[in-house]
Amino acid sequence: MVDEPRQLRVAIGLQIAGKLKEAEKIYREILADNPGSADALHLLGLVRAESDDEEAGVKCIESAIQRNPNVAAFHHNLAGVYRRVGRFKEAEIEFRRAIELKRDYSEAYQGLAEMVDFKAGDPLIGEIEKLLIQASPAGSSFLHFAAGKILDDSGDYSAAFEHYRKGNAAADRTFSTKQFRQQIKDTLYCFSPEFVAQKQHQGSTSNQPIFVVGMPRSGTSLIEQVLASHSSVYGAGELNDMKFIVHEAMLKTQSRKPFPNFVPQIKAQQLKAVGQRYLEKTQQPNFQHVVDKHPLNFMYIGLIFLMFPNAKVIHSIRHPLDTCLSCYFQNFTKGQDYSFSLDTLAEFYLDYRRLMSHWHSLFPGKIFDVEYEALLTDQSGITQGMLDYCGLPFEEACLSFHETKRSVKTASFKQVRQPIYQTSRERWRNYESELKGLAQKIGLSSEPLISPITISSFGKIL
Repeated sequence: MVDEPRQLRVAIGLQIAGKLKEAEKIYREILADNPGSADALHLLGLVRAESDDEEAGVKCIESAIQRNPNVAAFHHNLAGVYRRVGRFKEAEIEFRRAIELKRDYSEAYQGLAEMVDFKAGDPLIGEIEKLLIQASPAGSSFLHFAAGKILDDSGDYSAAFEHYRKGNAAADRTFSTKQFRQQIKDTLYCFSPEFVAQKQHQGSTSNQPIFVVGMPRSGTSLIEQVLASHSSVYGAGELNDMKFIVHEAMLKTQSRKPFPNFVPQIKAQQLKAVGQRYLEKTQQPNFQHVVDKHPLNFMYIGLIFLMFPNAKVIHSIRHPLDTCLSCYFQNFTKGQDYSFSLDTLAEFYLDYRRLMSHWHSLFPGKIFDVEYEALLTDQSGITQGMLDYCGLPFEEACLSFHETKRSVKTASFKQVRQPIYQTSRERWRNYESELKGLAQKIGLSSEPLISPITISSFGKIL
């Protein structure tokens, strides 16, 4: 006889730790003993969805709801899987059902707000304002982000920004700009021209990896969706594999110093070993290339080119203020702690640009820059350029990328399922007064802020 409550606690701990296979094994043991366990079905569904088997995940959570239809979390999490696979109407219904069952379900309000395009006077904003009176700090963060989205949709930009400001503050996330800047300085020092020249032909000859990098919310998901619409390309999403590979590489060196300080000690056979490990973790037998679109892999471009001299790196660039505003308006569930303050966001952005400038100088012609705004206005030309860079023949499906059926786990889940649209361009103009301080920090101090930002102009703001 399985001790179900105890086993559930153990499995949940494993699931939170990312040990999905071990957690799944326990959930299946519980269900073998008690096929009607709604909790085990629900949690197994989340594991399957997180393992990129969304269809099985949906079936499990739907079965849990059939057995216990009045658990708000079941509906909320089913909505999350629905929207990941583009079933937006069903996702909206489930978010609303979760709120009906739990009127103060702050995460569900944020999830619903992200799903729906609102008009002025929508009653949901009134409900949120009432809840904010007694909400906990954690709950108020979700509610403020939800209110910000509703008011932004409605055109009440001043009120929207104030809610976003409060939501970011309530999230209580901290980031050390000093520590990050030191890491950037160490990277610039370790990846010198002499070091790269010495190591540049020691890695794997594989051309499988395509990395899409840049600031979060800069267009990386759109670029990946275009590429993943090609028959030879698998879009793997935001993988954490490079982070783990960097850790493994560090363990292979004598000093075991944190990245990047171990890099000068790495040997040719170690480069090949960690490169092979990355290929094993990411390979898709039916595809020639695999896209890893974790934007923060820009930190590791030097190591990437040492591991894979034939890898492709596509760098997404968007107007700095649109990029930073979109980050500030996104309640990231994990990571991106710098984005919860305009001050730390500006500092992070400058360090990112400094490092990208370094990579371009070290690897001239090897990084393909894509301006997000150019992709919006010249979809065909930019798409052709990306495919040429990747050595891929043109396929019409890359222009109708929004019809490609695949899971999208990022905040751009909705945008990549629509044809190219222009409404995300120059969104920052609605918040020009609120962004003046950030603009000045990153070198955009003209009055008014009207100059277009292009790749060639980035040198002026470093």
